[in-house]
Amino acid sequence: MFKNLKSLFIEEETPATAQEAATGKQPGSPATPPPLPPAMPPPLPRQVKGDLDQRIFDSLEKALEENNQQGFDFLEFKNSLKTLAGIIPDEATRYKSAYATAATMGVTVDRLLESAAFYQSVLEKERDNFTRAVNQQVDLNVTAKQKDVERLQALIGQKAEQIKRLTEEIAAHQDELGRAQGIITEATSRIEATRNNFHFTIDTVMGQIQTDAENIRRYLKQTE
Repeated sequence: MFKNLKSLFIEEETPATAQEAATGKQPGSPATPPPLPPAMPPPLPRQVKGDLDQRIFDSLEKALEENNQQGFDFLEFKNSLKTLAGIIPDEATRYKSAYATAATMGVTVDRLLESAAFYQSVLEKERDNFTRAVNQQVDLNVTAKQKDVERLQALIGQKAEQIKRLTEEIAAHQDELGRAQGIITEATSRIEATRNNFHFTIDTVMGQIQTDAENIRRYLKQTE
C-alpha cells in the first residue's frame, strides 16, 4: 500500500510483461469483476482546492476493485448504470432498470446501500493511508532538510567571525544553504499539490457514491 501511495510523489518505472501490458493483471491472478471505467467523474464543489488527478483516481479505483465484495453489489450496480447511460437518458428509469436486473439475482436496495457504505469505508482507509504516506514524505523531504538548513546557518555564523580569512568557505556554505532551501520549497510545493489533489479527488469519488446512494433511496427504496 505504501509503495502505491509513494508513487504519487515519486515517478517509478516497472517492467511489464506482454500479458500484463495487454490485460493489466499479474500472470495467474484470479478473475475479477469488470473494473470501473477509467473516466473520472466530474468534479464536485468541495472545500479542498485541487484538481482531479488521474493517477490518484486510478489508485482509488484499484483499491475499490481489490476490495470488491463477492456477488452482485454496489460496484456491479454502478457498472450497470454506466452501461445503461448511453441507452436510457432518464436517470430514474436508468436506476430502476439496473435494479430490476439486480433484483433477479436477489439483490435488495438495502444490500446496495450497505455495500455503497462499505466502499466509502474503503476510501476512508485509503485517505488514512495517504495521510501517513504524506507525513513520511514530509519527514523525508522537509524535516530532514530543515535540520540541514539549521546546521548550515550555524556553520555560516561561525565562519562569519573569520570572514577575512574564510570568505571563500562562507560563500560555499551559502550556496549549499540555497540549494537546501530550494529543495524544501520544491518538496513542500509538490507535497501540498499532491495532498490537495488527493483529497479533492477522493472527496469527488465519495461524493459520487453518496449521490448514487441517495438516488437509490429516492428511486428504488419505494419499489420494495
